[in-house]
Amino acid sequence: MAKSVVTDVVVSRRVLWIGAEAYPLNNIARATTVSVEPARGQAIARFLKSAVTVIVLTFVVLVVLPSDYQDGAVVVALVLLGLLVAQLGGVILGKTYYALVIETAGTPNTALVTTDRNLAHDLVRMIMEAIDNPQANFHQQVNNYIGQVGDNFNVSGRGNVGKVGN
Repeated sequence: MAKSVVTDVVVSRRVLWIGAEAYPLNNIARATTVSVEPARGQAIARFLKSAVTVIVLTFVVLVVLPSDYQDGAVVVALVLLGLLVAQLGGVILGKTYYALVIETAGTPNTALVTTDRNLAHDLVRMIMEAIDNPQANFHQQVNNYIGQVGDNFNVSGRGNVGKVGN
Protein backbone atom coordinates (compact mmCIF):
# COMPACT_ATOMS: atom_id res chain seq x y z
CA MET A 1 0.00 0.00 0.00
CA ALA A 2 1.32 3.39 -0.93
CA LYS A 3 1.68 6.01 1.79
CA SER A 4 1.07 9.71 1.37
CA VAL A 5 3.64 12.44 1.98
CA VAL A 6 3.24 16.14 1.31
CA THR A 7 5.50 17.17 -1.57
CA ASP A 8 6.23 20.70 -2.74
CA VAL A 9 5.87 21.37 -6.46
CA VAL A 10 7.61 24.65 -7.27
CA VAL A 11 8.54 26.51 -10.43
CA SER A 12 11.14 29.14 -9.72
CA ARG A 13 13.88 30.68 -11.88
CA ARG A 14 13.09 28.35 -14.84
CA VAL A 15 13.41 25.17 -12.75
CA LEU A 16 10.62 22.76 -11.80
CA TRP A 17 11.18 21.31 -8.34
CA ILE A 18 9.18 18.27 -7.26
CA GLY A 19 10.37 17.53 -3.77
CA ALA A 20 14.16 17.26 -4.11
CA GLU A 21 14.07 16.53 -7.86
CA ALA A 22 14.92 19.39 -10.21
CA TYR A 23 13.89 19.63 -13.86
CA PRO A 24 15.15 22.62 -15.86
CA LEU A 25 12.07 23.81 -17.75
CA ASN A 26 13.96 24.04 -21.05
CA ASN A 27 14.75 20.28 -20.79
CA ILE A 28 11.13 19.19 -20.40
CA ALA A 29 9.79 17.74 -23.63
CA ARG A 30 6.40 16.69 -22.32
CA ALA A 31 4.32 16.48 -19.16
CA THR A 32 1.29 14.23 -18.86
CA THR A 33 -0.83 12.32 -16.39
CA VAL A 34 -1.32 8.57 -16.36
CA SER A 35 -4.24 6.89 -14.61
CA VAL A 36 -3.39 3.84 -12.46
CA GLU A 37 -6.60 2.00 -11.58
CA PRO A 38 -6.95 -1.13 -9.47
CA ALA A 39 -7.38 -4.28 -11.57
CA ARG A 40 -11.05 -4.60 -10.66
CA GLY A 41 -11.99 -6.86 -13.58
CA GLN A 42 -9.17 -9.28 -12.79
CA ALA A 43 -10.15 -9.25 -9.11
CA ILE A 44 -13.77 -10.13 -9.92
CA ALA A 45 -12.69 -12.94 -12.24
CA ARG A 46 -10.25 -14.28 -9.63
CA PHE A 47 -12.97 -14.09 -6.96
CA LEU A 48 -15.51 -15.98 -9.06
CA LYS A 49 -12.99 -18.66 -9.98
CA SER A 50 -11.90 -19.09 -6.36
CA ALA A 51 -15.46 -19.03 -4.98
CA VAL A 52 -16.63 -21.70 -7.43
CA THR A 53 -13.60 -23.82 -6.51
CA VAL A 54 -14.35 -23.52 -2.78
CA ILE A 55 -18.02 -24.36 -3.31
CA VAL A 56 -17.30 -27.38 -5.51
CA LEU A 57 -14.66 -28.68 -3.10
CA THR A 58 -17.04 -28.19 -0.20
CA PHE A 59 -19.71 -30.29 -1.91
CA VAL A 60 -17.15 -33.00 -2.67
CA VAL A 61 -15.96 -32.97 0.94
CA LEU A 62 -19.56 -33.13 2.20
CA VAL A 63 -20.17 -36.22 0.08
CA VAL A 64 -16.91 -37.93 1.11
CA LEU A 65 -16.67 -37.04 4.81
CA PRO A 66 -18.72 -38.68 7.53
CA SER A 67 -21.50 -36.51 8.96
CA ASP A 68 -19.46 -35.81 12.13
CA TYR A 69 -17.03 -33.63 10.13
CA GLN A 70 -19.46 -31.93 7.76
CA ASP A 71 -20.20 -28.98 10.05
CA GLY A 72 -16.47 -28.25 10.28
CA ALA A 73 -16.10 -28.42 6.50
CA VAL A 74 -18.94 -25.93 6.06
CA VAL A 75 -17.35 -23.55 8.59
CA VAL A 76 -13.99 -23.76 6.80
CA ALA A 77 -15.71 -23.08 3.46
CA LEU A 78 -17.57 -20.07 4.89
CA VAL A 79 -14.35 -18.66 6.35
CA LEU A 80 -12.61 -19.06 2.99
CA LEU A 81 -15.49 -17.38 1.18
CA GLY A 82 -15.37 -14.54 3.72
CA LEU A 83 -11.67 -14.05 3.08
CA LEU A 84 -12.30 -14.01 -0.66
CA VAL A 85 -15.02 -11.37 -0.24
CA ALA A 86 -12.69 -9.24 1.91
CA GLN A 87 -9.93 -9.50 -0.69
CA LEU A 88 -12.35 -8.55 -3.48
CA GLY A 89 -13.64 -5.59 -1.46
CA GLY A 90 -10.11 -4.31 -0.97
CA VAL A 91 -9.55 -4.16 -4.72
CA ILE A 92 -13.02 -2.90 -5.66
CA LEU A 93 -12.81 -0.06 -3.12
CA GLY A 94 -9.18 0.72 -4.01
CA LYS A 95 -8.22 4.24 -5.03
CA THR A 96 -7.43 5.34 -8.56
CA TYR A 97 -4.07 7.10 -8.68
CA TYR A 98 -2.91 9.73 -11.16
CA ALA A 99 0.79 9.90 -11.91
CA LEU A 100 2.41 13.11 -13.13
CA VAL A 101 4.94 11.99 -15.73
CA ILE A 102 7.73 14.33 -16.85
CA GLU A 103 9.54 13.48 -20.07
CA THR A 104 12.93 14.93 -20.86
CA ALA A 105 15.47 13.89 -23.50
CA GLY A 106 15.93 10.70 -21.46
CA THR A 107 13.32 8.30 -20.23
CA PRO A 108 9.96 9.41 -18.80
CA ASN A 109 9.96 9.87 -15.03
CA THR A 110 6.99 9.54 -12.71
CA ALA A 111 7.48 12.70 -10.71
CA LEU A 112 4.58 12.28 -8.29
CA VAL A 113 1.40 10.29 -7.73
CA THR A 114 -1.86 11.69 -6.36
CA THR A 115 -5.49 10.65 -6.03
CA ASP A 116 -6.70 14.08 -7.20
CA ARG A 117 -7.25 13.89 -10.96
CA ASN A 118 -7.93 17.62 -11.37
CA LEU A 119 -4.80 18.55 -9.45
CA ALA A 120 -2.65 16.29 -11.65
CA HIS A 121 -4.12 17.85 -14.81
CA ASP A 122 -3.69 21.37 -13.39
CA LEU A 123 -0.03 20.67 -12.62
CA VAL A 124 0.57 19.56 -16.22
CA ARG A 125 -1.08 22.75 -17.48
CA MET A 126 0.91 24.98 -15.09
CA ILE A 127 4.19 23.27 -15.97
CA MET A 128 3.63 23.61 -19.70
CA GLU A 129 2.60 27.27 -19.30
CA ALA A 130 5.75 27.89 -17.25
CA ILE A 131 7.89 26.58 -20.12
CA ASP A 132 6.53 29.40 -22.34
CA ASN A 133 6.71 32.06 -19.63
CA PRO A 134 10.21 32.87 -18.31
CA GLN A 135 8.65 34.88 -15.45
CA ALA A 136 6.48 32.00 -14.22
CA ASN A 137 6.55 31.10 -10.55
CA PHE A 138 4.23 28.88 -8.58
CA HIS A 139 4.19 26.76 -5.47
CA GLN A 140 1.78 23.90 -4.81
CA GLN A 141 1.73 21.29 -2.07
CA VAL A 142 0.57 17.83 -3.15
CA ASN A 143 -0.23 14.65 -1.24
CA ASN A 144 2.26 12.45 -3.06
CA TYR A 145 1.77 8.68 -2.76
CA ILE A 146 5.07 6.86 -2.54
CA GLY A 147 5.68 3.15 -2.62
CA GLN A 148 4.27 0.59 -5.01
CA VAL A 149 1.44 2.02 -7.10
CA GLY A 150 0.48 0.01 -10.18
CA ASP A 151 2.74 -2.38 -12.02
CA ASN A 152 6.46 -2.51 -11.43
CA PHE A 153 8.65 -4.23 -13.96
CA ASN A 154 12.12 -3.77 -15.35
CA VAL A 155 13.01 -4.69 -18.90
CA SER A 156 16.71 -4.82 -19.67
CA GLY A 157 19.13 -7.11 -21.46
CA ARG A 158 18.23 -9.26 -24.47
CA GLY A 159 15.24 -11.44 -25.29
CA ASN A 160 12.76 -9.59 -23.09
CA VAL A 161 9.06 -9.78 -23.82
CA GLY A 162 8.06 -6.89 -21.55
CA LYS A 163 5.11 -7.23 -19.23
CA VAL A 164 3.25 -10.53 -19.48
CA GLY A 165 -0.34 -10.69 -18.22
CA ASN A 166 -1.72 -13.41 -15.94
